[in-house]
Amino acid sequence: MVVILTSCNPFPKKDAHPEVPFLEDLLKDETKFKKIIGTENISEIIFLKDDKILLKPSNSELSFKIIDANKTVYFDQVADWKKPFYIDKAGNVYLNKQKYFYPDYKKHEDFKTVVFKDSLDKKSEQLGTKYPDSIKFKMLDEFEISLLKTYHLTPCEYTVVHQERCNIFEIRNNTLVVRQTELFKNDFSKLPTAIPKFDDDVLIRWENGKMVTPIYLAYHQLNTYQFKCDDMMMPTTINLNGKQYLFTHQFGLYLIKE
Repeated sequence: MVVILTSCNPFPKKDAHPEVPFLEDLLKDETKFKKIIGTENISEIIFLKDDKILLKPSNSELSFKIIDANKTVYFDQVADWKKPFYIDKAGNVYLNKQKYFYPDYKKHEDFKTVVFKDSLDKKSEQLGTKYPDSIKFKMLDEFEISLLKTYHLTPCEYTVVHQERCNIFEIRNNTLVVRQTELFKNDFSKLPTAIPKFDDDVLIRWENGKMVTPIYLAYHQLNTYQFKCDDMMMPTTINLNGKQYLFTHQFGLYLIKE
């Protein structure tokens, strides 16, 4: 039996635009771009609504920073990664059970933080092994119901699937309340814009691994510049204080000089 694939072409092709530079090469042209922030020791670069930038460190020994594109530092704190990190809709920062007040973060105060999983784990540890499992589980259920009731919540009904429907990460009763695995949330973000393409992506090879992965070249048009890159790079632009920047998670943030 012969199967003819008509909906897609699984066979690699040649680069459709060999004359177009790769993005990493284009970024080396200092007449066109200026490097602002690299990716060393940074796990994530996040843009904020006030045109500042949150730098999320790559390990727990380094600090979270809020800077601007001129590298002026407004916030610099090492966080306990076992506790929540949150930026609310007004730009205030919560970490290490402290609230740092927007816009300069110089004022800060103790702030109650409740992570339900931590509270349940602590209660379970207190109960120890002196009770049969059935009684211990019942006591934990009662404790959870009582704790949740304080914040007008009820136990999650989705215990196996769709647990994300029960996720909570917000301020309630002047308390940072967290019921989810991820301990990081930012409600003050500004999203960059995808850079348009001037041609269709081209499959150039298959990469072996645990699964065979298709590798595509994507062809982008940024103002008067054309460039190509791996389609998973997904380059974007962001406007900060009236200036345009190019951003990728792989290379960081660059000022566009044009």
